[in-house]
Amino acid sequence: MKIVALKTEPIARILAMIYAVLGFVTWIAFAFSGTSYITLPFGIIGPMVHLNLNLNLRRSTDLPYNLLLLIGSIVSFAVTGWLTAAAGVFCFNLVATKGRNPG
Repeated sequence: MKIVALKTEPIARILAMIYAVLGFVTWIAFAFSGTSYITLPFGIIGPMVHLNLNLNLRRSTDLPYNLLLLIGSIVSFAVTGWLTAAAGVFCFNLVATKGRNPG
């Protein structure tokens, strides 16, 4: 059985959910640690290189600000996961089509 191509949407959705959970875990770790800021990624993160924009947000005692940090953490990690999976599937499909039609 040969894999010809993968669909982007289901794989990206699953990785976005996994990254969203990691975003929540990151916020929990931030809330209970002594660090002074949290870094929220937006972009594509790969094993060798990362093409992203990091937002460094400071710690505060304000409850609405911390709730926004929680929501921002989950959303930014989910978007990053979706983009990372979409880029990975695109690269896989590109290699799979080149392997199927060697030029």
